[in-house]
Amino acid sequence: MPKKFTDQERDWIRDKMLKEARHCFEKMGLKKTSIEELTRAAGIAQGSFYMFFGSKEELYFELIQEEEKRIRKTILELFPPGETCSKEGIKRFLLHSFHMMDESPLLRQMMSQGEMEQLFRKLPPSLLEHNFTEDHDALRPVIAAWQMEGILADVAPETIVSMIRSLMLLTLHKNEIGEEHFTATIDLLVEVLATGMLSMSKQVGEGDQV
Repeated sequence: MPKKFTDQERDWIRDKMLKEARHCFEKMGLKKTSIEELTRAAGIAQGSFYMFFGSKEELYFELIQEEEKRIRKTILELFPPGETCSKEGIKRFLLHSFHMMDESPLLRQMMSQGEMEQLFRKLPPSLLEHNFTEDHDALRPVIAAWQMEGILADVAPETIVSMIRSLMLLTLHKNEIGEEHFTATIDLLVEVLATGMLSMSKQVGEGDQV
């Protein structure tokens, strides 16, 4: 029977496992990291792991969410909503977001090892839905600023969030796209995306004036 822990012990053990898991996942990935390694670092039995996390994948996903939250916070501090409403502002916003995702050791390991499918297959749908909601809530000020300027004003905010997420997920397919072409491909996609967003808005504006 798993040992009972005080609230203070639980907080310490959970924090210890998260720190050890980040180190292991960045170095070896999800598949090669064992629950035994994580619990040994925290000084608890393997069976006690499930008192803190539903699965190794849920622990991994929590770290990914923390990393995404850090990236979103940094991006929104660097690009206040009102400063992203021009074509160049949109391009800088998208490219900087993309490069921060691509440069994260934790996310890069997940992408290079192709572990996204395993992760999503084993996670409860409610966790994935919560992740989308966090993205939507964080990006709402930027999307609201765009739509006040007439950029994609007639598009549902959830669809705009999905568009941005789709661009970020291309980091998962660097090998398929070809590393030698990857940077130029992303630059071109962002250029076309920013141009198209503004072009669609102008078309709507011209249609309103007729």
